[in-house]
Amino acid sequence: MKILEKNKSNIIYKEDTGIVSIVPNTPYFRLKVLENKNDRIKFDLPIEGIEVLETFNGMIFNISLNGQTITTRPNMADAVVESFNNTDKLYEIFDKYNNNKYNLKLLEGVLEKYGDRIKTASDGFVIDDMFLIDRTGVCWIWDSKKKCRNQSHRTNLGSGAICIVVNKTQALKLKTKQGLVQIDELGYIILSKIEFVLNPNLKDNVFMSQIPKKMKDILERNSLK
Repeated sequence: MKILEKNKSNIIYKEDTGIVSIVPNTPYFRLKVLENKNDRIKFDLPIEGIEVLETFNGMIFNISLNGQTITTRPNMADAVVESFNNTDKLYEIFDKYNNNKYNLKLLEGVLEKYGDRIKTASDGFVIDDMFLIDRTGVCWIWDSKKKCRNQSHRTNLGSGAICIVVNKTQALKLKTKQGLVQIDELGYIILSKIEFVLNPNLKDNVFMSQIPKKMKDILERNSLK
């Protein structure tokens, strides 16, 4: 890629494909385009147990601190990259997001239609005894024997979390037997990830590369039913 122009408002560059792109001159895009040549952004500080990795969807990051993981939203991209020079800010982002745990009761009525495929655990929702979507919207492998998330399985995230990206977030109202339920953005993310693992896209190489072969075989068999 080649930088064509940089001014106070925008960065203009030509991609390797010949396409000319214009992005705002913000902290995120300065790091992404000017320094990383449009590659995914990554920041590691192993001595503090910090790992930050941009997902394949730009402006969305997985932040792992000492075995715990959150997935940020696009409107947090500038704050995330600015925190690389001040890890206290990174901890603030993580703590604020991680402490925002969703009230599972609000979603139980919405998920009743799936019957025994979804069970409620203290950490979140267990799907098909294979996946856990926790109360912050992060997906994990579920250990059905130990009844807890499996963090011994390695993924592209150091914590063992599975990266599933929800492209958009929104608040909405859903009709249940108990009446209308107001779902906020976090609830929408949790629902979206639950629905994905209920019917996963087996051609999604990013997702499939993160799960154990035994689980892949089960999902492939189930898809033939």
